[in-house]
Amino acid sequence: MNKPEATMTEKAVAAMKAAVSSVVEDHRRRNRPLSTWKDGKVVYHDPHDRTIVREDAAPYGQNNKD
Repeated sequence: MNKPEATMTEKAVAAMKAAVSSVVEDHRRRNRPLSTWKDGKVVYHDPHDRTIVREDAAPYGQNNKD
């Protein structure tokens, strides 16, 4: 059987993951800090810290708030 074609949402998620992966790898190669947003402030991270690029699961349709 053929694999069903991915939905637009699945394609968008895959594109975002690829983009993030590319940016993180570029920052590692150049040894430039990665920037994230937390509690209304910019936070800089060591690009070699492999634990910073994670996503906390949130229930569908709800914002992920700490």
